[in-house]
Amino acid sequence: MPISLRSKLALAFTLASLCLLGMVYALTQRGFDRDFLEFVGKQQLRNASEVEQRLVDLYQQENAWPPAHSEILRRAITGDVSGHERRRTRRLLLLDAEQRILLGPKRNPNNLITQPIAVNNQTIGYLAIPRIQAIPAGLEQLFAAQQKRSFAITAAFASVAAFGFAWWFSGYFTAPIRALSRNINLLNQGERDVTPPITNTRELKSLAKDIAQLATTLKEHEQAQQQWLADIAHELRTPLTVLQGEAEALQDGIRPLDQRAISSLLEEIDHLHFLVNDLNDLAQADINAMVLNVQACNLAEAIDAAIQRHAGTFQAKGHGIELAIDQKEFTLLADPQRLAQILDNLLSNCIRYCQSEATIRFSAKLAGDTIEWCIEDSGPGFSGNYEQLFERLYRADSSRQRVSGGAGLGLAIVRSLVLAHGGRVHADASPLGGLKVTFSWPVAKVWL
Repeated sequence: MPISLRSKLALAFTLASLCLLGMVYALTQRGFDRDFLEFVGKQQLRNASEVEQRLVDLYQQENAWPPAHSEILRRAITGDVSGHERRRTRRLLLLDAEQRILLGPKRNPNNLITQPIAVNNQTIGYLAIPRIQAIPAGLEQLFAAQQKRSFAITAAFASVAAFGFAWWFSGYFTAPIRALSRNINLLNQGERDVTPPITNTRELKSLAKDIAQLATTLKEHEQAQQQWLADIAHELRTPLTVLQGEAEALQDGIRPLDQRAISSLLEEIDHLHFLVNDLNDLAQADINAMVLNVQACNLAEAIDAAIQRHAGTFQAKGHGIELAIDQKEFTLLADPQRLAQILDNLLSNCIRYCQSEATIRFSAKLAGDTIEWCIEDSGPGFSGNYEQLFERLYRADSSRQRVSGGAGLGLAIVRSLVLAHGGRVHADASPLGGLKVTFSWPVAKVWL
């Protein structure tokens, strides 16, 4: 079973505390042993006050120290005692004022504990003892052992307290994370109105903000999806209703089954066919499943071919076409069929919404590594948010209401196809008085 983050943090803090206690113990024990051995040594020197007095008396008698390592110096230090006291005094060394050894084996001065011997406030020498390497048996050893036990008990209590604090702190630290996890589970279960926890941690605060934004985005996406499904159902219902009505009229004998009736039925079937194809194109674009057969395409030739396909309608409505594009200069990389689909959708919009005898203009220019080309018309204009024109099933204002069938998918498909080619598209007002749709498309030589 995986260990929880709280347990891991508590264990990590506790181990860190134990390591710190161990380091403190090692350093303090080392210092304690050194200082305690120094104290014991100095205490032994203080206990040698009788020896010091004999040496002072000897120095005053001679007004100088006897020769080094002489018997008289040895008797002055050892005195008349015997047994343990004699063995203890034999550890003593005598140094002169320049710390040269007068009595005792040669030793490194750094390994000696010294106590000055003074006569009339003048140092005449030093009584010394080798530094003790181990705590001697007796009260000193008992005291040192008691100190170690006291520290061990204190360390045990400190460890328990450290674990308690670590457990509390890890719980306090992970509480916002657990709350964020609950919010994510709620999002996974379909709940969108989640309240992120309040935290002062910068990273967790940023994460909580991201989760709240995710909940809002999911909610908006679901609402848009519901609206999208409702709009699709509405668009499909209209031609189906017409088909059903006309079929029932034919079945009941209200309308004769002639060529006109069949043409009307086929017209509604074509409407359904185009709508389903448009929806399929958008669905493929959403899942990046649109297959593009890209190749070098001459923009002017593609536009001219699209104009020829709609020439009859343009003539019927009296629309004028202006083509301000060099035939040789603007070559872009695109799928010819998809480029034709883009142009057909744009021209169909112009035919559907422009007033009679409108002007439709194509123009293009180079802008670094891209071709910026546009189509604009003379009106009527658009007074809403231009970005909404590219939304699916969007209905424009009254000046651009659908009058001849359109499902509001044309410009949405245009944007999806342009993005699939790596380009950009936006709309704004045209100087001609109508709508201007501008494309930014990579030049063929950049792609190749």
